[in-house]
Amino acid sequence: MRWLLIPWLLLAGLPARADEAAHARFFSARSIPVALPSTGLSISFTQHYRGAVPHAAFAFAQGPDGRAAWSMVSGHDSPEEAKRAAMANCTRQLTRMRGEGVGSPCRILAVDGDLRGPTGEPQPGAPSVSPERGGIGPFTRSPFHLHRGPRAAEGAVIWAHGYGGAEEDHRGHALPGMVTPLNEAGFDIFRFDRHPGDDNLFVTLPRLVRALPALREAGYRRIILGGQSRGAWQAIQAASERPDLVDAVLAAAPAAHGERPEQRAVALEDFRRVVAGLNERRTRLAVMLFERDEFDPSPEERAQIVAALAQRRSVPTLALWASGPARGHSGVSDWRFTRDYAGCVVTLVQAPPAAAPRGLRREGCGGG
Repeated sequence: MRWLLIPWLLLAGLPARADEAAHARFFSARSIPVALPSTGLSISFTQHYRGAVPHAAFAFAQGPDGRAAWSMVSGHDSPEEAKRAAMANCTRQLTRMRGEGVGSPCRILAVDGDLRGPTGEPQPGAPSVSPERGGIGPFTRSPFHLHRGPRAAEGAVIWAHGYGGAEEDHRGHALPGMVTPLNEAGFDIFRFDRHPGDDNLFVTLPRLVRALPALREAGYRRIILGGQSRGAWQAIQAASERPDLVDAVLAAAPAAHGERPEQRAVALEDFRRVVAGLNERRTRLAVMLFERDEFDPSPEERAQIVAALAQRRSVPTLALWASGPARGHSGVSDWRFTRDYAGCVVTLVQAPPAAAPRGLRREGCGGG
């Protein structure tokens, strides 16, 4: 009977491999039904669209001069609404680029998990992407990223959005494209979304900390906390409280002073104190900083704080101070940041300590 066991084990692994292969084919440059007009279009679809939530759509246009316009939208009430919004945004961009009536019109490339052909019809072979967003505790699965499950995944990445005020809801925003290479490296991607009316650190930080053990209990071997703005600030704080559970922190444009960004005079000292609270022998750290960040009094000084920490921490510690065109408080969501710096982030998370980047880095590592 032993010979019967081998084929059974081989077959048992096929569905997961088939799902991964279908997912890779769908979110690939080969799925764009034209010769690629630009790197930005390719990265925006293959990396950033996977961070969207239903209902999402991607539209693009290409003219005879080879230039492209594109639009990605996320979190709309229906597929048709998402499609209309993507087409309208793409058309406005196209008009600004070339003038009214110049070049080919915008067309839909994808609506949720359906790849669309030249006439808008769904294409066969797309992966199953369900609007249902199950998860663990307050962490919801990123619906368009490949989910392997705790036993098969390398670990879990939890990404937390920023805060735009009580009237601005970020729960429908797409995750930055730089988390997609981590998904391709084997990590399951989760969102830590918060209602804007409840998004105060004294409410959401305890929720985050209390929920971390459930990830380990589910079977995830490694836990990475990431976020932008307030999400980054609370990721650092949560990792300081539970160093036994958090293996790495990815902090993009952490808010100037936590709950009180207007107090710039003490922002740098608060930042120094918060990052110094991380476990120096266990928790890897990447802080992503941007020029012209209206909530950062001094990206250069923050970068120097992290670089100084890297000298005494035994685990990889990196300040990514972006020198390219990705700028501003939301620079991490720029496709050019994904192109230039995603490789730095993946290497920091995956590489042995001696091989991982550390200190201050301004130039990118590739990864687009």
